[in-house]
Amino acid sequence: MEILGPINSHGLKFPSDLGRCISQVWDDVRESAFLIQRLSVLVLRFNYSVAVQGTFAQTPTEDMF
Repeated sequence: MEILGPINSHGLKFPSDLGRCISQVWDDVRESAFLIQRLSVLVLRFNYSVAVQGTFAQTPTEDMF
C-alpha cells in the first residue's frame, strides 16, 4: 500500500468493502475499523523504516567484499 497524500473516497472504498465482508464473517461490526487501523500502522512502520534506512551511508556493493 502506497500513500502519496490523503486517502480520498475511492481509496477508502476497497478497505471498507473488505472490512464489511470480514465483519459479516466474524460477526463483529468493528472489523472495518480494525482493518483501517492495521493498514495505517503498516504504512507508518514502513515510512519509519525508510526514514531510518536513509540515515545510513550508502556503500557500493563492491566495497563490501
